[in-house]
Amino acid sequence: MIDSPSRQRFTMIIHLNRTFRNVALSVLAVLCSLPMARASQVSRPATPPDWFHVYPIDARTYAISEPNYWQQNVSYLLIGARRALLFDTGPGLYSIYEQVQRLTSLPVIAIPSHLHFDHVGDLEEFSDVRLLDTPALRSQVRHGLIVEPPSQYMLRTPFSYRVHGWIRDGQTIDLGARKVRLLSTPGHTADSVSVLDERAGHLFTGDLVNRVVTLCAVPGSDVHATATSLHRLLELAPANALAYEAHAEAPLTHAELEQLAGGIADIAAGRHSASTLVCLGPTPMRRFTVGPFPVLLPGPRGSVQAPLGSATETVDFDGNACH
Repeated sequence: MIDSPSRQRFTMIIHLNRTFRNVALSVLAVLCSLPMARASQVSRPATPPDWFHVYPIDARTYAISEPNYWQQNVSYLLIGARRALLFDTGPGLYSIYEQVQRLTSLPVIAIPSHLHFDHVGDLEEFSDVRLLDTPALRSQVRHGLIVEPPSQYMLRTPFSYRVHGWIRDGQTIDLGARKVRLLSTPGHTADSVSVLDERAGHLFTGDLVNRVVTLCAVPGSDVHATATSLHRLLELAPANALAYEAHAEAPLTHAELEQLAGGIADIAAGRHSASTLVCLGPTPMRRFTVGPFPVLLPGPRGSVQAPLGSATETVDFDGNACH
């Protein structure tokens, strides 16, 4: 038997627990209804009306293209039931956060395909930035901030932003009713990654290969690693998968990826020796051709592209005659 005072206290505790639970659920509901958190009040100029071209790949996947930027960057938003993933954030001249906010209010994980300036430019707008988990990248982080040197950022000034988490090669990212995999795909750079959405038949490959030019002539590039990464993607991706690259709105087909993988493997092995000497600005490079796809490798003396002066400084990737 519980005496009357004890029963009253017991009833009050139950009432308080229920009240606390109801208040907590109400607060959680309000928080979930708020727009996704912005990392900080990052200053960006007003976006010109025609700067971004946003279009659906499917009902839960969007391309966010910047066709008026000289490199025509394309970033990708993958939306799940509980969170979204933004693959690349562009050069950061204008706010990509504002574009993402129009498409989803879910929390967003921002992951760059690699760490060049035109892919990490708006990372500082996001409150959940994650990188490939490697000892080299972890060693660059101090007090939560990663500092990229010019050879990694590819501009002449260093760049820093906050890192909130790490993702291992091959790790599954659960977005809620949608799972994707992060894959380490070195080649263009040592820290390059791709994202595979196997169920949807989508590959997101960053700068591993590009229609305009596959660039294996920047610091950290490796043509052998590029060939290996391409063959890995071909093994893992469904045969009907399309590969969405970072500088063209038209995806690459499985057949085109096979063509590039075979051609780049031949270049790496010395079986494809026909090349022309071109210059990107003052830098001599060897230009190969795989079907319709140009591939640039370091010049005869191993010269690679130097960091640029600003995000708006342009380079002619067709290459000019060397003088």
